Amino acid sequence: MRIPGVPFVQGRNDYSDSDGRKYGIAIHNTSNDASDEGEANYAKRRTDGVSSHLYVDKDSVTQSLDTEDRAGHAGSAEGNNHALAVEITGSNGKSRAWWLANVAWDKLGRALAYVITHDPDYRGFQVRRASVAEMKSNPKVRAFYGHDDMRRAWGDTTHTDPGGNFPWDRLFGSVNAALDGEDDDMDAQQYSKILSDPTVAAKLRAIAVQYPVYPGRSLLSVVQELDARTSAILAAVRGADADQVIAEVRAQGDQTRAALLARVDELAPGLAAAVADRLGPEAAAAEIGEAIAAELASMLGAGASAGEPS
Repeated sequence: MRIPGVPFVQGRNDYSDSDGRKYGIAIHNTSNDASDEGEANYAKRRTDGVSSHLYVDKDSVTQSLDTEDRAGHAGSAEGNNHALAVEITGSNGKSRAWWLANVAWDKLGRALAYVITHDPDYRGFQVRRASVAEMKSNPKVRAFYGHDDMRRAWGDTTHTDPGGNFPWDRLFGSVNAALDGEDDDMDAQQYSKILSDPTVAAKLRAIAVQYPVYPGRSLLSVVQELDARTSAILAAVRGADADQVIAEVRAQGDQTRAALLARVDELAPGLAAAVADRLGPEAAAAEIGEAIAAELASMLGAGASAGEPS
């Protein structure tokens, strides 16, 4: 996945990933004060096997690898295989005040929020720092961690970045702020672009819908069906007289209402028997009303969820 609005400069050390799946987000520093553009350009030619998905400095973010590719950033197989790598320009000795003033926090937060919300593998991701103990027990933990955390959990590196003064709370605040506004700005064109990404589409096909009204169907198939229905409705309405369209909608509503009432009449004997059996002859009117509503909802719901949506 390439993150919209983030410049992309293809890095040299991109490694194929057997499944293209990431779960955690690993935070590093570059041990220098270079710019993100400079780091990304260096990544085009570096020969040491090191790479990162994102580079960040005080005013911008640059993407260097597709999020499905594996970066060489952790030392360990666990970190390289399962984490998105973020390199922030700076070094371990920087103060908290320096970090707060020299990172494009809002842009970084928006970039990471986009990945978290649009890559299905990050479903359930928690904006917090994972403990070394849980990283050892679950290398696919969906949380943030640093290079030093990976060193202590999985070994194969001596790096201890991003350093003791790195402001994790500021990072989490920027990501949470972006997540809070993430769903408000997407228009239909952006959503369609996301669904057209082959990698995203493949992952969506593998997710079973959790709602009983769509048993055994993938989320993508439901979205595609709804999109097709919407397109059909719009095609039928275009060029039609507005009053005629309204009249047709009302007619359809009347038919639906009549069908629903007929279904209620059909269910009435069983409904009365169920309520009488449950409450007995001494029940108050309010209690009877509540019981009828509950039984009716149950009967209608059972009928609706028995098959595919019409």
